[in-house]
Amino acid sequence: MRICQVIASYGEGGLEKHVRELTQQILAAGHEAIVLGDRRFLVTLPEEARQVPVHFSLSRRNPLLLLELLVKLRACRCDVIHAQANKAASLVASLKPWLRSPTIGTLHNMKRDVEAFRKLDHVVTVSRHLARSFPATQASVIYNGVDQPGFEKIDIRGIYQLPADLPVLCAVGRLVTAKGFDVLLDAIDGLPVSLVIAGEGPERPALQQRVANLTSAANIRLLGHKDNIPSLMASADAVIIASRREGFSYVFNEALFCDVKIVSTDVPVANEVLPPELIVPVGDAAALREKLISLLDNGEGWERMMHAPRQFARERMTKRAMGLSTLAEYEKLLTPKP
Repeated sequence: MRICQVIASYGEGGLEKHVRELTQQILAAGHEAIVLGDRRFLVTLPEEARQVPVHFSLSRRNPLLLLELLVKLRACRCDVIHAQANKAASLVASLKPWLRSPTIGTLHNMKRDVEAFRKLDHVVTVSRHLARSFPATQASVIYNGVDQPGFEKIDIRGIYQLPADLPVLCAVGRLVTAKGFDVLLDAIDGLPVSLVIAGEGPERPALQQRVANLTSAANIRLLGHKDNIPSLMASADAVIIASRREGFSYVFNEALFCDVKIVSTDVPVANEVLPPELIVPVGDAAALREKLISLLDNGEGWERMMHAPRQFARERMTKRAMGLSTLAEYEKLLTPKP
């Protein structure tokens, strides 16, 4: 198959990571990968992928952008056109009457308006929660995948000068309101635990002030950006996801492969994979605190509850599984309807 992906953004976010990895899977399966995108993103793709620059800095309603994209899509003569995220889906949906190839779009995050996706031939969502916006016959759930992370456990207590007799909790993510680190700090204040938070972002000053006001400030570390996240997670006693909202949490996915215990707020995809006993309400510090007390008092039971989610991740949340499932959707689009 000749697969054409359309991505209208650039940067180092989860969307760009997904497109790079899916491109690698398409190539590894022996198909041709063509990506239409911003020049700054295209240079990050595998050399084997055909790169077609498009001026996506223009508005999605700009006729010059629509004309450029139409001309380049038709010139690619692809078998399937895959729009990645909202702007790309909107553009491809607008051009659909003039496109010969079947269209598919991936919805990566919750959006108020998903009408553009409904106009495509099929939709992929990265969680069951996102799929609720579409008829069951139009949407497929394909979880983003990760490779089994390589890591070595570290002496997390010694390196960060934490008490030897207290369990270490780990949280990872950009220091932004959506990740709920303020709720997590309130939840663990005064508990006999240590906490390390890996990540950087605009909320650092506010979080530092919050830490200074806690009774357990001595056992909390804001580590900043770290390149050894799998090692940190695997070396902790548990990973805590306190997010207020998520589209797809790569942190959760990687934590499953690090064989560490997890507790999460009620956000995708954790609430679709973990048992209900490991899920707490969003933004509820008291509920998270009560759950942590209960789980830390029953570490063996917590570990048993992690067995099924880890097996699910090995089967459904790898890059290979993501690639094979997406290719299967392309093949369905190309199969003549009876």
